[in-house]
Amino acid sequence: MNVVLDEALDRLSATGPEFRGGLSNHGPMVVEALVRLGCDDDVEHWVDGYLPQLDERPRPAARITEEGWRDALGDYRRVGDWQAYFVDQLTSAPWRDVVAQWWPRLLPGMIAGATHGVIRTSQAIRGLADDAASPYRRTELATGLAYWAARYFELPGGKLGSGSRSPAQALAAMPAVEVADAELITGQVAPVVTSPAFQEAVGELRPPAAIDAAFGTLTRTFADVYVHYGRNSPIGLVHAVTAPTAVRSILPFLPAALWRPSHDALWHVGATLFTAFGQGKPQDEPPTGAGQQPAVSVAAAVASGDAHAIKLAEACLREHQKSPDPVYLHAASRGMYAAG
Repeated sequence: MNVVLDEALDRLSATGPEFRGGLSNHGPMVVEALVRLGCDDDVEHWVDGYLPQLDERPRPAARITEEGWRDALGDYRRVGDWQAYFVDQLTSAPWRDVVAQWWPRLLPGMIAGATHGVIRTSQAIRGLADDAASPYRRTELATGLAYWAARYFELPGGKLGSGSRSPAQALAAMPAVEVADAELITGQVAPVVTSPAFQEAVGELRPPAAIDAAFGTLTRTFADVYVHYGRNSPIGLVHAVTAPTAVRSILPFLPAALWRPSHDALWHVGATLFTAFGQGKPQDEPPTGAGQQPAVSVAAAVASGDAHAIKLAEACLREHQKSPDPVYLHAASRGMYAAG
């Protein structure tokens, strides 16, 4: 049991999943990442600086039921109701059973909250896997699922994984589509997801031969995208890395039947983000060498205090530890793009 994580989650538990009119609350995700990076001593100071920016948790107004939950899906006005619903679910059933029931229901809306719904849920699952008795981690899982449900948004498109191209080849063939003039990512990508050319191109990904290896290819591909294109739109492209890495980290806790659909949904989301924020944009020069040492990237991310930089460092360094590849080190060192 990590007391630092539980204390931080307790401090953040009264805050809502969004603040300032639609920005995602990164607090619980960052403190979990800091703990994973071995930076326990930095958690309290980081929370001290972040907490005053956040809004209070919305209160429930109407009960969500098993018969009527679809009516509340994708309605952010019901986020307090979703929170109450998942707290009840996780009180009356084991958390793995709740995840097994709700993951496939929410899976088509993977881009919800610019992927923060699935990332927050995944990190909460990691925490509960470490300590299933922690009430703070159970509440955090309820919040992650509630946010995913309240911001649920399905991407239109053709059949996924029916083509013959690798992820890198499929991305290279994506059309260039201008993003919309909108404040939030899900609004900005609207012209992409409705483009017939994109909908055709996203289906060109070849079916994975081995699903765990396919997840590794996915995370490496989008880490490479961030290395080459991240400077253009760091906030948009960082989620193409942190979403698949987060889901890959909790595959052992998902039913095996959900691995392939999760992979395909993450591909769809990542391809959408790349087409909106990378395709047709200037590329950075290919990096050389073995990449920046992990400790240096961690120190820089923590010193910046930036939520995206910290989460990117944790995600990429975890992937590098699992499957050593310099691209993860290069991506982790570029977290400063997001920090500005």
